[in-house]
Amino acid sequence: AAEALLRDCAGRRALRIMRAVRPPLFDSRYLVATAAIVAVIVYGSLYPFGFRVPMHGAGPLQALLASWNERPGRGDFLSNILLYLPLGFFAVLTVRRGLGRRALFALVLGALLCISIELAQYYDAGRQTAATDVYSNLLGTAIGAIAGAVIGGDFAWAPLRALSANRFPALLLVAWIGYRLYPYVPAIDLHKYWHTVQPLLLHPRPALYDLFRHTAVWLTIAALLDAIGDQRRTWRLFPVFAGAALFAKVLIVTTTLSAAEVLGAAVAYLLWLLLARAGRLRLPAIVLLLAILVTVQRLEPFQFSGVAGSFGWIPFRSLTQGSIGIDVMSFLEKFFLYGSLVWLLARIGVRLVPATILVALLLLATAWAQIYLPHRSAEITDAVMALLIGGVIAVLRPETGRRPMPAASDRRAVAGGLRIAGED
Repeated sequence: AAEALLRDCAGRRALRIMRAVRPPLFDSRYLVATAAIVAVIVYGSLYPFGFRVPMHGAGPLQALLASWNERPGRGDFLSNILLYLPLGFFAVLTVRRGLGRRALFALVLGALLCISIELAQYYDAGRQTAATDVYSNLLGTAIGAIAGAVIGGDFAWAPLRALSANRFPALLLVAWIGYRLYPYVPAIDLHKYWHTVQPLLLHPRPALYDLFRHTAVWLTIAALLDAIGDQRRTWRLFPVFAGAALFAKVLIVTTTLSAAEVLGAAVAYLLWLLLARAGRLRLPAIVLLLAILVTVQRLEPFQFSGVAGSFGWIPFRSLTQGSIGIDVMSFLEKFFLYGSLVWLLARIGVRLVPATILVALLLLATAWAQIYLPHRSAEITDAVMALLIGGVIAVLRPETGRRPMPAASDRRAVAGGLRIAGED
């Protein structure tokens, strides 16, 4: 009886230690981020929540099944893919164990969410239930899950390891590519290529503001590439990245090249090399340029009216009205600009919380000034976006430490408990 009691005590102690050492199934940081994204998707898909029961209709499930073979518009299809990309990205990072289990969690969550929303939209005035939205949402979830698995994985290949160690700068680059190369459809047409490069020949002298805008953006991209890659190779990586992005715009339908964009890349490259001699002053200079750009973009053309307009206190209200394609592109551009500004401030030594608050206050002040600008939508959305971006940066920061190893006595207890269990 005494021997059996000792065996039982040893097995229980080993089990307690194994549970303490084994990490939990879900990562709490990514779980909170995933829940926030689900809330944003539900809010944006059902706002303004004008629910009613249709007088004549077959029901939500029949309406969904009846639309299985409809052909969606290209813009709406791509926009719905982009809408669910963040969900797949963070959902696959939420689960700690097993790539298959992580992918299954992301896909099941995306499927349940998009199907539930489509069924609920049957009762939402102004909304339409469509199976094509389910297809695009699932595709977006899958693409986001693949990106999350790549960025969150532990790889031996140096480029993938660099992406995993610098997740937020990589996400900012993806956002920039997302809105600059939309709609991502290549064209095989010589006339299209000519129309793309025609502005370079007809208008070789860009406006100073356009040149400044593109220069500030390209300098920001150089800083992101510098953080992701080897800092000694940025002078070679930037021309390759810029050349590939500009060449892609030649191939993509409905996109054009401007002299300001091409010259802005060249000027940014020269400034990056010159600022390298300034050492620590290079990133503060980029922060200043980007902050000026954000302020100018929000207040141009600086033709203020004496009569104040209204201020919208409901966040993301303007993004739920109008074309979903335009709304998604606007969101990606703002995410890149505001996220880069917060990230750069943190990069130069400002703590993340003060950096986030500074950017949010800048956006709130310029939004309040927009009430005196005709044809502008003054609202709190952008300031809220800055706060959410700060939370995303905190979530995507790689863990600086690992779970401590159990003490030697605990390891011996685990081994002893497993040995006793094996003998039994």
